Amino acid sequence: MTKKKHSASSKRWLQEHFDDHYVQRAQKQGKRSRAFFKLEEIQQKDKLIRPGSTVVDLGAAPGGWSQLASELVGDHGKVIACDILPMDSIVGVDFLQGDFRDDAVLDALLNRIGGKNVDTVLSDMAPNLS
Repeated sequence: MTKKKHSASSKRWLQEHFDDHYVQRAQKQGKRSRAFFKLEEIQQKDKLIRPGSTVVDLGAAPGGWSQLASELVGDHGKVIACDILPMDSIVGVDFLQGDFRDDAVLDALLNRIGGKNVDTVLSDMAPNLS
């Protein structure tokens, strides 16, 4: 098996990524991704998520936002995460793998919400351009 070679720009991106302060901080603190800190900063400013609220995280993998949302809603709140990619489980997060644009996945998502009002919808999705 031959080792896959990375382009110069890929090597540069990887180096910058692993040198990133937030990536290093996430690894040290056991957070899913640097995105945890992006949402934390938004939360400190805007208080989007409150204890006891219901949060839906679309495009959730690897789970940085879901991880923080679970901490913020506490035991009386609910976090439902959905992504086409697999995601390791997070305490307090109900994960649904699939494309929420598919009727069956959307129905499953709505079923998990259980008729409650959704207080916050999070999404850090971007199209796959490669």
